[in-house]
Amino acid sequence: MADVRAGEVASVPEEGAAIEVEDLVVNYGRKRAVDGLSMTVPRGSVYGFLGPNGAGKTSTIKTLMGFRKPNGGSAKVLGHDVVEESLEVRARVGFASEVNSLYEGMTVSRICALCRDLSRSWDQDLVDRYIGVFGLPADARIRKLSKGQKAQLQLCLALGGSPDLLILDEPTSGLDPVARRAFLKVLVGDVAAEGRTVFFSTHLLSDIEAVADTVGIIKGGKLLASGDLDDMRETHRVFRVVYADTPPEEEVRSLQTLPDVKEVEREGRGDVEAVERGLRDRPHSVIDVDSTGMTLEDIFVAYVEDEGDR
Repeated sequence: MADVRAGEVASVPEEGAAIEVEDLVVNYGRKRAVDGLSMTVPRGSVYGFLGPNGAGKTSTIKTLMGFRKPNGGSAKVLGHDVVEESLEVRARVGFASEVNSLYEGMTVSRICALCRDLSRSWDQDLVDRYIGVFGLPADARIRKLSKGQKAQLQLCLALGGSPDLLILDEPTSGLDPVARRAFLKVLVGDVAAEGRTVFFSTHLLSDIEAVADTVGIIKGGKLLASGDLDDMRETHRVFRVVYADTPPEEEVRSLQTLPDVKEVEREGRGDVEAVERGLRDRPHSVIDVDSTGMTLEDIFVAYVEDEGDR
């Protein structure tokens, strides 16, 4: 018996893009954090930007927000160039990060007032509603809040400006399960339901599966795969080949020569039907071929696993 994995990278539609990135390069000294990244995030989607730690997720987001200038390539957010029109980008985008950037000495109500004064538009009723949903004490100083409460407060403030796009960098990292569930419930139950675009980075597969409809997998600053999550689960498949007797080693190795199969028991991408036809035509008494869609975890591991780890 042998497992063969195959699939295809789905394309993201160009029309109505909330984020458009082309050949983006970001360097930190001699280190290249983002390496020729190209991706498109459609409006109204919940896009999960998935990758291991150090994959280039935060560097990409800093560039999208205009916090650092790219070393190459280009990026547009809501149709605005992130370099030439960074102020317009920040005015229309709500942003929250796992790094606490709140003024610790302020109370919850005071920082809301500060953000209101600095914003082009502000919906305090909306902010108050989410503060109530999360049960945040309005008179408490931020330094007294838990990590989960600070993350929830950042989300409230990010939504206060009624943004067209919400960009979140590892928003649930380090949160306990209760705080994470409440945070994600607001994202999928309210924000996404209103038709807003959400772009969030994470290395937590459970967060992606809970709220995302579109996924991009990044490693080493490169986008390895991107597409509709349900389509990716279906087009990336595990083929189980059953033989009447134990096949010789060369037969198992020869499975890798089938069209679009990258490696037996590991991964592949391309024409799933061609792989299945090739498997059924094997010369060593194949008696059954079965295929099932891969889980997001299987897909993620297949793309990011180093050759040396296999």
